Amino acid sequence: MNKSCQIFILTLFAAVPAAAEIDTLNSGRSLGLEFAPGVMGSLSFMQAGVTLPTIGSSFQIGIKARMCSSLTWATFIDQETGEQASFHPVAAAGIVSFGGSGPIMHGFMRPYGATDILVGYTFTPYDDLIYDCGNLVGPNITFGVFGYFGLELFTSNRMAVFLDAGGGFKTLKPEEENVYAIAASWLGSGFGFKMGIRFYP
Repeated sequence: MNKSCQIFILTLFAAVPAAAEIDTLNSGRSLGLEFAPGVMGSLSFMQAGVTLPTIGSSFQIGIKARMCSSLTWATFIDQETGEQASFHPVAAAGIVSFGGSGPIMHGFMRPYGATDILVGYTFTPYDDLIYDCGNLVGPNITFGVFGYFGLELFTSNRMAVFLDAGGGFKTLKPEEENVYAIAASWLGSGFGFKMGIRFYP
């Protein structure tokens, strides 16, 4: 047996007593505070919010705020007119999530799944700051729906790290349509991934 395998096995056995200390019946069922970075389609985001106490044996509701941003130029070419637009769209949104979680397995790991309903506003603050151009997208309502599955790993009765992945779509309804509004509509749709930490005070 090589040295790396020995280290892995020793680490695994060292973690077993710690995992056995987790209250597998009550951990993760109270009010939770959540912080997580992630990606949704071509946008990256930072999210913070709360998960309400579990209803029944597994149903959970969360209320969160998410700031999504294109860190690089987003370039769009209208296939009909050839008009091109490059900009840095940002979406500020609130999220209501609802879903269910399974029991804590192996003393520390809990699977879960949920759906996010996103409602917010898309604007271009970086472009406005540099070019003094205002919000290129114009007044709009941004909305989206995302579904995902993940694992929550408890490091103690009051703290867990989590990792989930899924997908969905984001679009927007502008008051006045322009090339930037068209380009920003579907940015953020597609595969999604986030990893973060939850505290259960």
